[in-house]
Amino acid sequence: MVSAIPEEKIRTLAYELWLEAGSPAGRDEEFWYQAQSQVFESNAPTGEDVLADTDNFANAPSETTPTPTSNGPDP
Repeated sequence: MVSAIPEEKIRTLAYELWLEAGSPAGRDEEFWYQAQSQVFESNAPTGEDVLADTDNFANAPSETTPTPTSNGPDP
């Protein structure tokens, strides 16, 4: 399941990336998108997550529709 990424996490990482780059002026959006990309990548489902979801789905009880046992009242 994918959850919402807190904006504060992106903001903090963008600031750290900006500082590491020497605090260049006028490149705020570049660092914002870089941080956003890194945060989303780190929260992306892994192959293990997908397999776990598949197993949960496969083990879930199936919904069955009752089938009629006769075509009407017995004679």
